Amino acid sequence: MKRLAKPNYDFGDVIDLCIDGIANTQSIKMRITTNKVNLLLDANLYDSAINQGVIYTYSPLIRFHDKMCIRSTKDDYEKLYTQYFVPTAKKTRVIYDEILTSAKGDCPFCGGIGDPTNLDHFLPKAEYPQFSIYPSNLVPSCRDCNMGAKKVGYAKSAEEQTIHPYLDKQIFFEEQWITADYIADSNLDQPGEFRYYVNAPSNWTDIDKARVEKYFDDFKLASRYAKQATSSLKSKLRSIKRELDRGSSIQEIIDDVIQPDIDGAPFVNYWEVGMCDALINYLHSEQRKIKNISLDFCV
Repeated sequence: MKRLAKPNYDFGDVIDLCIDGIANTQSIKMRITTNKVNLLLDANLYDSAINQGVIYTYSPLIRFHDKMCIRSTKDDYEKLYTQYFVPTAKKTRVIYDEILTSAKGDCPFCGGIGDPTNLDHFLPKAEYPQFSIYPSNLVPSCRDCNMGAKKVGYAKSAEEQTIHPYLDKQIFFEEQWITADYIADSNLDQPGEFRYYVNAPSNWTDIDKARVEKYFDDFKLASRYAKQATSSLKSKLRSIKRELDRGSSIQEIIDDVIQPDIDGAPFVNYWEVGMCDALINYLHSEQRKIKNISLDFCV
């Protein structure tokens, strides 16, 4: 939904820092050290699979890393995260905090409605433990997104793939696929409501259209975006009323009151862009009526 820059950390260095922090469990340290090359190989496969839209083909724990009869287990990789990456006493905690703050307070999954409070494993570490400390698999997430849609598991088909904030197709971030309608009160004596929906570009593939539809539903963006838009509606309607009282045309109101919010939005599928789309369409469709009725509902 909101593009974030891929974390700029060498995965090999991250692994080494974690290994350095393993003091009392030499057997885990030896197994992780021996299998470091396999972790790096899996990371390369991860990046290309996300970018090509085929991460769903990557089976959970594709293999237990095994070299020279020294086997790293699922439990090893999970401990690598919980005991040797996250704790504040470990050197890697700086990396954790820097990835978290890179979102600048805006959860990329819901487009900034929530404030990221932790790092989400894009591919869950319970099924893909080899990515437990891979920076590209760690995404800042707000509680609602992490405990809601991202908690359900992982994609088993192309259409189910969640949009990856670091590595996914540019079209999901640069082209608009979320918009809204504004439904006014029948008597125009009360503010109306916004109804958000997906309107993907017609030239997209069916799979990409299905992905954004599922994403929109999984993260409950219709209700979450509508709540944000409704909270700012009264002030926007007051501005429209002032311009109408001054004799401004509908197009002048759109250009001076609404379009600047679209131009200033942080990204194209931001909730405010959909709200502005809805108000523009409403003003165009109701312009004759609007010019001749009282807008006391705005105050």
